[in-house]
Amino acid sequence: MNRLVKAVFTLTAFSVIDRALGFVFKIYLSREMGAASLGVYQIALSFFFVLSTLTTSGLPLITGKKTAALLAEGKHREAGSVVGAGLLINCLLSLCLAGTVFALSPVLPSLLSGHEAAFLLLLLLPALFFGGIGAAFRGNLWGREKFFSVSLTELLEQIFRIAICVVLFAAGAGKTAAAAISLVAAMGISAVITAIVFFTSGGRVRSPRGQLIPLITESAPISALRASSSLTGVLMAVVVPFLFSVSGYTHEQSLAMFGAGIGMAMPLLFLPITVIGSLSYALIPELSKAAAVGKMNEVRERTETAIKFSVIVSAACIPVFWGTGETVGMFLYDDAVAGEAIKLGAFLLVPIALENITSSMMNSLGMEKQGFINYVIGTAVTIGTMFCFYGHFSVRAVCVAMFVGLTLSTALDVLCIRRHTGISLGFLRTLLGACMLSVPCSLLAELTLRLCSALPDIAGILFGAAAGGCSVLALMWIFGLFGGFVLRPRRKKEKQASRKHLPTGG
Repeated sequence: MNRLVKAVFTLTAFSVIDRALGFVFKIYLSREMGAASLGVYQIALSFFFVLSTLTTSGLPLITGKKTAALLAEGKHREAGSVVGAGLLINCLLSLCLAGTVFALSPVLPSLLSGHEAAFLLLLLLPALFFGGIGAAFRGNLWGREKFFSVSLTELLEQIFRIAICVVLFAAGAGKTAAAAISLVAAMGISAVITAIVFFTSGGRVRSPRGQLIPLITESAPISALRASSSLTGVLMAVVVPFLFSVSGYTHEQSLAMFGAGIGMAMPLLFLPITVIGSLSYALIPELSKAAAVGKMNEVRERTETAIKFSVIVSAACIPVFWGTGETVGMFLYDDAVAGEAIKLGAFLLVPIALENITSSMMNSLGMEKQGFINYVIGTAVTIGTMFCFYGHFSVRAVCVAMFVGLTLSTALDVLCIRRHTGISLGFLRTLLGACMLSVPCSLLAELTLRLCSALPDIAGILFGAAAGGCSVLALMWIFGLFGGFVLRPRRKKEKQASRKHLPTGG
């Protein structure tokens, strides 16, 4: 089996299991803790995730990329130095972040809407250190293509978190504190397991000399991008309810609209990213390695295939969400607004998928800073577009604004990738064709759902989704949109012009 295909399959399988466990765990928490306590916990958790992003997002990505590139050149000692640099950076950064939060503890209750949320945030701080340690080792394993080991440790972290939380609840511990402690303990256990896997698989930690500055320089834009993404969520939580309120909704109605449109619909719309995210996760070391040794043909082929794959997967899901979205919203949430958001959000599937895969490619090709700039531009346009609907804001306006912003940032990423790799724009044919074919298939899904109105809702949803999804895939195959995939790099010699190394630095 082709190495990339095997990696994508492994990552997808583990990701599906991990997401399923996480979904069940969220239901369990909501029932055990109650709405009020869960809200307090979520406030503390949202602030913690912003801090955690700084140590667990950019650095493991760049560690993996640099490890793959160095090993491809036979520089094993330098690869160990990258791990050493990552450990040092994350240890110092996590301690600085924790110290800053402790210094601000007198004002935390005001910032977090209460003393309990502030206490929970302080309780979560040790997880910053554990997460940073695990991230450095995980990045090296990723760069060495130990995808099974990385995925297994992440799954075990989820399992330990659930098990510890259940035990603490059964022992009568405070609900919110028990949830926080279970997260800290699980991340600590995961860090230990990851370190053991690292050393037993032949990993070595070397002096960070010569790797500190490059690692900081390359990882900082990605960490800033991911942290700003978390902050973007906070910004959306402020802007969207405000625009609803100035459009005639009460404060309670505005929050309900935001919860239904963003909190309920968006997690479902990001489900296709499970497969595409696995591809991007496996693709970065592949592209980094090919770029490091100057295999430009392989870089182009991998890039074009990944983009086409993302288009087909996301476009195949459009009929499912468009045709059954309203019924799914009522079935899962008993909320018509959520159903409307799911249906309208079907048009976001393709830009969400492409933005995910192209941003990963930007990172793997050493364009992290430009990728961050493109993301900021897209976010600014999203917020600006929302204000264009001032006084007439709706769920439709949210979807339009997100579509415009995501499409713009993706287009900027593609232009940067094309300038560096020379990829063709042939995927636009796949993009246009897949989107056009999804329209009649969405109508078929909707019609099938109506014809099944006498059946239980779940049966109608399944039949409608199957009709829409299978028909669009069949039409894509008939019209030849599956052509052009290259899962195994060609063996022919590259032209002399293709031997020039691609830049791997920022």
